[in-house]
Amino acid sequence: MVLVMCTLWAAGFCLSGCGRQSVDKEDILVSIGDTSITVTDFNERVSNLPERYREIAQKRKAAYIQELINDTLLYQEALRKGLDKDEDVKKVIEEAQKKILVAKLLSNEIESVIEVSDEEIEQYYLENKFRYMTPEVMRASHILVNSLEDGNSIIEELKTGEGFEKVARSRSLDPTAQKGGDIGYFPKGQLMPEFEQACSRLSVGETSDVVRTSLGYHIIKLTDRRPPTERPIEQLTDEIVSRIRKTKRRKNFNGLIERLKSSTDIIVNEKALSDELSTDNSQTLNDATKTDGGKLDV
Repeated sequence: MVLVMCTLWAAGFCLSGCGRQSVDKEDILVSIGDTSITVTDFNERVSNLPERYREIAQKRKAAYIQELINDTLLYQEALRKGLDKDEDVKKVIEEAQKKILVAKLLSNEIESVIEVSDEEIEQYYLENKFRYMTPEVMRASHILVNSLEDGNSIIEELKTGEGFEKVARSRSLDPTAQKGGDIGYFPKGQLMPEFEQACSRLSVGETSDVVRTSLGYHIIKLTDRRPPTERPIEQLTDEIVSRIRKTKRRKNFNGLIERLKSSTDIIVNEKALSDELSTDNSQTLNDATKTDGGKLDV
């Protein structure tokens, strides 16, 4: 990855260095033949890197400069051998140029024009509160035994006033026995259905009858229940902005495509196309572009 990035840098340095009429000698970081890499060039390109690579480059400048020297030498040698005139290379460069130009167009026409106001964030939050509810959670303790008889025996013991935690510590076969049977908080769907169903029927502080699961026989005590709550908008702003931007991005893209289509003659040779398609994939391009109004999802 580093080598690839450095190769791109080197190409950029070669183009910028060779194209300058004059370069301040004091600003030159290194000269490689006729190419000059300046301090300004280096700092500018480092600052444009993703943060992860920017930090590495700042910490290992000498190593990066050496990579740049190596890659610039290789780039100059490729030019000397005329590889820039190779037909395969030209095709790759042409395809890369198309992608770069399209990416720039999409940035200018779609991404850079998107704005999200505080009012939009608040409206989205109010209309989609159901998406941002924390689930109900329950907390329970249990005593696990091997048989129904043992379970009924424990229930009778609890009825005499014996403390649940004390009985759990002395008789439960589950590792939670050392904590008095406490299994902590859990949302719906985390534990076995039979166990959760028994908990959902209990009030806080109430103890169940014997409940059978694949692990054995349980006596369950519900110790707390927290209902669903709304997450505050302050915790969700970034996520909401991302969702709104995605919707606007799709709308802008579809609008751009429709505008370009309406101003351009597009003729599809369906016969030639059908000859290229298998019988299992015989949908015509015209039919395909009618799906969702001919709009692509981005």
